[in-house]
Amino acid sequence: MTAENSVAPNAGLRLPAELDRLPAFLDYVRRMAEAAGLSEAQGSRLELAVEEALVNVFGYAYAGRAQAGAVLCRCVVRPDGLRVEIVDEGVPFDPLACADPDTALDLDERQPGGLGILLVRRLADEIAYRRDGEQNVLMIEMHRSAP
Repeated sequence: MTAENSVAPNAGLRLPAELDRLPAFLDYVRRMAEAAGLSEAQGSRLELAVEEALVNVFGYAYAGRAQAGAVLCRCVVRPDGLRVEIVDEGVPFDPLACADPDTALDLDERQPGGLGILLVRRLADEIAYRRDGEQNVLMIEMHRSAP
């Protein structure tokens, strides 16, 4: 699979949901963050948030299937920053419906999971989820800092 259009704003990159494809996705997001005029710090925060979200999709969206499905990462340059949409056709899962883990507990008292989406929530300016037909769509947005 190839980039749908890796140069223009609103382009997308669709690749198999495999961990070795992560660098290509992150390179795409980095280039689009620069095109959107995000600061280096904002771009780094956005890139880390997208990495966390993608790793979760790679690990869980297509679990139990013989072959990995695809993931679409689409960036939309907006007047106030950049929106990244991560789209998969895996099992329905709203990561925002999960309660934040209790980070005040000792490690041996905590329930596993939840730290990745907590990190995404803290890094991004906005985050939203929707189920669109047979697709999970996670939106992560970073607003451009005022000059």
